[in-house]
Amino acid sequence: MSIIKSVLLSLILCSSVAAYSYAQETPLTFLAEALPPYHYIDNQGQVTGALVEITQAILAEANLPGSIAIQPFARSYQNTQNKKNTFMFSLLKTPDREKKFQWVGQTYKSSAVLVGLKNRQDIKLTSLESAKPYIIGTIRGYHADYFLHENGFTEQENLSLSVTSKHLWAMLFNERIDLVLTNYMALDRDINKAGFDAKSITPYLSLENFPNELYIATGLTTSKTIIEQLAQALAAIKKSGQYQSILTKYAL
Repeated sequence: MSIIKSVLLSLILCSSVAAYSYAQETPLTFLAEALPPYHYIDNQGQVTGALVEITQAILAEANLPGSIAIQPFARSYQNTQNKKNTFMFSLLKTPDREKKFQWVGQTYKSSAVLVGLKNRQDIKLTSLESAKPYIIGTIRGYHADYFLHENGFTEQENLSLSVTSKHLWAMLFNERIDLVLTNYMALDRDINKAGFDAKSITPYLSLENFPNELYIATGLTTSKTIIEQLAQALAAIKKSGQYQSILTKYAL
């Protein structure tokens, strides 16, 4: 082997070892809010859920160390943006977030909908524009907040922003607001957990132009080598069927 080839091979090996060693020394952190059955803390205090198991499978496939924690959305979002090797594994990919993060791969899809109480027979919607005479609620800081503002809704007129899901549903059931912009991810469980009857809710309008893809995302300072390792691992568990098996286990 020539000297030049030997040097090149040594550089490649050193680079690979350095990337692997760095990941070993700096474990990856994966964050999400509590949202059963996707990611939550069970009765034994363990982090679990469909997307938690998918994240664990990705780490195992990539042979990378990592931890998974449940945090409020706003804190998870801030930590992921500002801390290297920190990821959200259930972040809605939207145009306004596109350049703020690096995107590993899609973990799930959902759909957005305006829901309200079944007894509101006066509500007749054909488009988002037709919902403007009503007050719509969502969680402050969610993409739904940004989406409604972008489409002409204002807090002074027809938009109500809550800090917690429990407060949001209380506003609807107490008829302080008319509709909630949400998705079908654990909708019934979310309402029931807030202390209300999910059977009293009905969809009034599906929003086809609302982003619906959830991704693993990380800040701009995380190594592209690690991102590529994770992306390849995600593709591998999808190809092998392990990804779908986990979703099926949770009836998703």
